[in-house]
Amino acid sequence: MNRTLIKNYIESKKNKAVTSIDLESNSIAYNKNIFSNRDITKISGDEEVVRAYLLTKLVNDLGYDLDKIELERTYDIGRPKVIKPRIDVIVKDKNDNIFLYIELKSPEEYEKDQDKIIEMQLFNLASQEIGHGKKVKYLVLYSIDINELNEINDKCMIIDYEQYPNFNDWKKERNYNEELPINYGMVQKEPYIKGGSKDLSKSYDHKTLDSLRDNLHNVLWGGGSTDDNEIFSSLTNIILAKIQDESEKENGDKYDFQVFYYNENGKEVAESNRTLFNRINGLYRKALKQRLYITDDEILSKSFVIDENKFTLDKLKYAISKLESYSFREGRGNLDGKDILGDFFEGIIRTGFKQSKGQFFTNINIVKFMIYALQLDKLAVNKINNNLELPYMIDPSAGSGTFLIEYMKFITNKIKHEQISGLKDNDDVNLKLAQWFPNFKENSWAQQYIYGIETNFNLGKATKVNMILHGDGSTNIFVKDGLLDFKQYKKETSPNALNIFTIGDTDYSKPINGQFDIILTNPPFSVDLDSEVKEKLNDNFIFSSKKNSENLFIERYYQLLRENGRIAAVLPESVFDTAENKYIRLFIYKYFKIKAVVSLPQITFAPYTETKTSILFAQRKSSNEIEIWNELWRKYSKEYQTLRTKVSNLIEVYINNKSRKNLTSINNLSPNDDRILLNKILKDFIVSKDENLTNLELIKKYGDEINSVLQIDGDLSDEFGFVNTWWVFGEVAKELNYNIFMAETDKIGYKKTTTTEKITENELYRTNENGEIITDDGICTTILDYMRKNITWE
Repeated sequence: MNRTLIKNYIESKKNKAVTSIDLESNSIAYNKNIFSNRDITKISGDEEVVRAYLLTKLVNDLGYDLDKIELERTYDIGRPKVIKPRIDVIVKDKNDNIFLYIELKSPEEYEKDQDKIIEMQLFNLASQEIGHGKKVKYLVLYSIDINELNEINDKCMIIDYEQYPNFNDWKKERNYNEELPINYGMVQKEPYIKGGSKDLSKSYDHKTLDSLRDNLHNVLWGGGSTDDNEIFSSLTNIILAKIQDESEKENGDKYDFQVFYYNENGKEVAESNRTLFNRINGLYRKALKQRLYITDDEILSKSFVIDENKFTLDKLKYAISKLESYSFREGRGNLDGKDILGDFFEGIIRTGFKQSKGQFFTNINIVKFMIYALQLDKLAVNKINNNLELPYMIDPSAGSGTFLIEYMKFITNKIKHEQISGLKDNDDVNLKLAQWFPNFKENSWAQQYIYGIETNFNLGKATKVNMILHGDGSTNIFVKDGLLDFKQYKKETSPNALNIFTIGDTDYSKPINGQFDIILTNPPFSVDLDSEVKEKLNDNFIFSSKKNSENLFIERYYQLLRENGRIAAVLPESVFDTAENKYIRLFIYKYFKIKAVVSLPQITFAPYTETKTSILFAQRKSSNEIEIWNELWRKYSKEYQTLRTKVSNLIEVYINNKSRKNLTSINNLSPNDDRILLNKILKDFIVSKDENLTNLELIKKYGDEINSVLQIDGDLSDEFGFVNTWWVFGEVAKELNYNIFMAETDKIGYKKTTTTEKITENELYRTNENGEIITDDGICTTILDYMRKNITWE
């Protein structure tokens, strides 16, 4: 809090409620005409500075008399020898009834435990006055706010005590005003107007929004009667409506996202809850259409900003009244370069959305590791220097948007704040950087380069809100299934990289998008497919018959990426080692260059699931590289088919005593030739001591193995031909042999339970004293160090 600004205000006023204030010695003296129940000479905290400001404003700007103000009135209630409760400021009228009954808070404490303060300090103590025959007009919870222009504004809740004589009555409706009355007049609320004298606050700090979030959580989630995720969804919808309102208003327009008050029979009365609901619901439906690309009129007509059966209209009013004064589109926090609004909403996600086995988030440690391991900083420099563009990134199963947001933060931080080395210093590059990273809108580049798809309606909306509050502009978030036809990802504005596709090519027969440089993702494991996805599986996926969600997503990753596009995906470990997933491993080998596989501990996603996972780091092959694979596969498929015929005939000769002369494929072979064929079919099964075995003995020893290799993988024949894929792949792999970095860790920096997260040792990466990841300093002690030093990305 800027105490000097407040001191200057106090000393500039003619009527001296405060006769002296010294910030160095923290001393203060109030005018002797103000009655105080205790001697106040010290500024013990910001709350006292708030009081000094308020008293000065009351007697200079609002027309109240010094001798009608009383401080620190004490009430003789509670147990003996216990500090008695007291009220901070009382303003009396000419009949000595109480007009303003004021509890003060510092700006940092204003939002904390508001219901408790309002009930115990205001309603309960005011009732003592009523018991002594006094009247009380307004209860006031008061603090101040200093905006980006260094203007001091009131921050207060003013409750009409005559209308609501007890806390429970008020709690049902939560009506309050925010503007102190002038000279004993009626409380009136001036509406917020874009560009007007009362516009939204664009400057606030972490503490303010942290307290606001806690306040909303306590009130909206209070009592435990409503499902946590229902409240989370409702609050997300409300914020989305606010974003819509701010975005569409022009200068001079009254904001619709606020509670309006009207003069009714000499009293200031709030609009009805129903009127407010209808207006906010209209904003919400506009946002669904314009920002989430939901255009189906039937769906829109059934969409409501809240479910009244689970989130009452009085809670809607309360949420709007708490949020209405802050700008969620232009808010710049305290200009410290931090994503204050984004952090605010991420806090709502963490505390409001209850994760489950089917819906859990990827921990930030894993996300950051994946981003740095893909060396996306180096990729960004290369893209800027050579193409004057940034890398296009997508998460086709975005959840709450963690991968999207961390990638956005990463690029902005590396390019703008750290001013990463290697960028060309020419006019073209500098102009692009100025366009991409303007002041106070430094994440606006994301609206072109970041895409996300999320099938869960509530999480999809949350992702959109999350990105907007991080200052991205209007990121391409589609609340749809990530496995749909590309033509289903439509939106009203351009560009739209996701709606582009071609129907197959010489390498691959299904639709290909090919617009993205990066995929960062954690796909859903073994979930039921959407009915719309099922209808088009055969049209969109070569392995449509498998219907395994994570494997279908792997195929989708190939469709999305450009040649040499990079992917880091968290996958169940079964993808890498079970027989049923052989087909998707072959797909990966054919279409991707595997750079690394990092095995994660079983606790990684605990307590929501104990599925063992690994991270696949890979790069999409070029058409030329895929054709090389195809040529080798054709070569060794043909060799296998010939070998299979010959070995099958050898079995007939050695085991079933069939005459060799009638078997044309082997009738001229010697025993030594037979041995060569047997060795070739068995490959790594044979050990050195088998050299002493006869051909018959060898066949008998390895009969099961020979039979298994002679078996054709019929379910894979459409893609890989009528071959035993294990045998053919082994031969292809010998010619396309390259290093794959493999690592396993049990130390990922955290251990999570349903209620806590414990910090533990981290083998993934190192950080400095500020928590920033350290890279490329020559030290190799973590997995990230080794990956950045030893893995080359084309």
